[in-house]
Amino acid sequence: MKILMLIFGVVSSDGQIELIKIPISKALSDITCENALEKYAKFNENPQYTSGNGEVWGYYYYKNKPVVLHYCTESEGEDGK
Repeated sequence: MKILMLIFGVVSSDGQIELIKIPISKALSDITCENALEKYAKFNENPQYTSGNGEVWGYYYYKNKPVVLHYCTESEGEDGK
């Protein structure tokens, strides 16, 4: 069985970066890294953004914490199938 591992770096309440690992079984689905990001994180647009003002267009959030990095990888599960 294949496992998709989605890793978020989120900003914690004390300003530190906290790594969150989300293992996703691919046994019954054809989920991709992009689909997993959309499923587990919510994108919020920045209402202050305008072209050229130096601000970002928006942020992803995971459980109301801003996501500052995400990484996705795929590996074989314990059974090796």
